Formats: sequence, structure tokens, C-alpha cells
Amino acid sequence: MIKDLLKKQEGFSKFLYDDMGDQSIGYGRNLTQIGLSEAEAEVLLENDIRRVEEELERFPWFEKLDPVRKAAVTSLNYNLGLTRFLKFKKMIKGLEKGNWSNAAFEVFPNSKYAKQVPNRAFEISEMIRRGEDAKTSKP
Repeated sequence: MIKDLLKKQEGFSKFLYDDMGDQSIGYGRNLTQIGLSEAEAEVLLENDIRRVEEELERFPWFEKLDPVRKAAVTSLNYNLGLTRFLKFKKMIKGLEKGNWSNAAFEVFPNSKYAKQVPNRAFEISEMIRRGEDAKTSKP
């Protein structure tokens, strides 16, 4: 009963809104005062990963990638969003052809992305180039 009552009284907002000076979302979740628990953030992350992977499934080459390269490309799309991800046309072409060096080069060192987040771009680039985890490496 309480769940239905709160849903009716609070209403639903999928976007952040001002609630008397606090930022709220959903059915009145006060993010300013309460925030999210790690368990809630994990649920959101799982949902976002699923959404990002579904966006990438439009590319026939995506399912053919090994797990490391698939993770690298998914991370890039997660961070950029699909619209900006699609601007990496030469990288996408390299991935499609299995030309890992060319695809990696488009991510690091000369992209705008690499200038904004150099460590992350280097890690993703190396994962694409080598097909192995590069988290211990630095540019």
C-alpha cells in the first residue's frame, strides 16, 4: 500500500529535478541528501552496460571481438555516448577490418578524447591494439 501511495503522491521523473533546493529523481529520491548506495549504483551500472552493448550490437563486427577489445569499445561508448562514439569513423573502420593498430591510433594519442582523458584513452587504445588488459600501463 505504501509503495502505491508514494508513487501517486510523488509522481515519477526519470530526470533530475529541483525539489525545494534539493536534487531529486525517480519517485522523489533526494539525491542531495541521500544519494545512492553502492548497491543502487551497481544496478544502474548493469543497466547502462546492457544499454551500451545493445547500441554496439548494430555493428556486425562487435560480436566478433575478443572479450578485451569488446570491453574497450564498450567502455569508450559508455564514456562518450553513441553520438560521439560514431565520430570515430576511422577507428570503427579499423575494428571492422581487424586492423587493431589503426583502430587504436584513432583513440590515442591525437584524438580530442585523448587530450581530455589521456590515461583512459591510452588504456583503451592499448586494449584495442594488444587485445589484453592494459590497466597497469601509462601513456
